Amino acid sequence: MPFFRRFSHHFLRFLLFPLIISLLIYLFTSSSFAAGLALGTLASIMLLLNWYYNLEKAYKTEDGRIRTGTIARLMIVVVTCLFWVRFPDIFSIFGIALGLLLSYVMILFRAIKELTK
Repeated sequence: MPFFRRFSHHFLRFLLFPLIISLLIYLFTSSSFAAGLALGTLASIMLLLNWYYNLEKAYKTEDGRIRTGTIARLMIVVVTCLFWVRFPDIFSIFGIALGLLLSYVMILFRAIKELTK
């Protein structure tokens, strides 16, 4: 199974629902929380894509060096928060935080699923 299909099976199909719902709420109400949630969820998708790519590489490597992509994920979070700093009237920091939290919840569920196999 190709990488993107595995990624969408494990993560993307669960995160598209809050992304689409928050975008629809923002379009109809111009809610800053919904805009922040959409931005945070989009950043969560990028975080999970980076994390899952590095996890797949770690499974395949044999040299003993495992890279987790922490710097790249940190940069994604910083850039997302800079959107809030630049446009505080459009994006709510609470929505962004909740959207970013989704990626860590998904990682936690993935780990629990792997441990219970």
